[in-house]
Amino acid sequence: MLMYKVIKDIDQSILSYPLLKRVEEKGYVRVVGEIPLIHSEKGEFDRYEVSIRFPQSYPKCFPKVIETSEKIPRKDFRHVNPDLTLCLAVEPEEKAIANNGINFKYFLDKVLVPHLARETFREINGAYPDGEYTHGNSGIWEFYESALESTDRKLIISELEEIIYSKWQGRNELCKCGSGRKFKRCHLDKWNTIIKSGRDYIIEKLDQLKKEL
Repeated sequence: MLMYKVIKDIDQSILSYPLLKRVEEKGYVRVVGEIPLIHSEKGEFDRYEVSIRFPQSYPKCFPKVIETSEKIPRKDFRHVNPDLTLCLAVEPEEKAIANNGINFKYFLDKVLVPHLARETFREINGAYPDGEYTHGNSGIWEFYESALESTDRKLIISELEEIIYSKWQGRNELCKCGSGRKFKRCHLDKWNTIIKSGRDYIIEKLDQLKKEL
């Protein structure tokens, strides 16, 4: 995206987040400031300081976020990368969300704020409210296992290949899996979840995952 469009996107988005501001550092645009976490009935229950930068591939990837208040321990099990950026989603999940481009407001509302709220929950309760994915290829396997409801990795590879290389059957045809249900009521939603990350990405991951069988 052209820089002026990124700046316009940022400026429109932070109108909803008055404690954030856009700054330029060494020619790079960043967003810095505080994000309060607010419960609809109980009010503010936590807040985080952040520094957000925008990679060249934005908006087809997430912005990179460093939690500068250092409330989140700098550990991989707390989803902090070695470069101190937050790990906000398992890779195919991020690809699925951002493959067609996102705007900054969506990222703040639907990705970053929920992630920070989960971290607050984790700090108080000792575990995340809805589970978590492992880092690296293990997390990618877990994503596909969850999406396809199978832990058979050879079957997952076979189904991923079918998703990207075969002509999908009709919505009202019986699903090939043998469930006796129509495709639209069986595997269609699962396949749509997978394909959102893009065929090129899935092909790339297939090459990596096959080596681990």
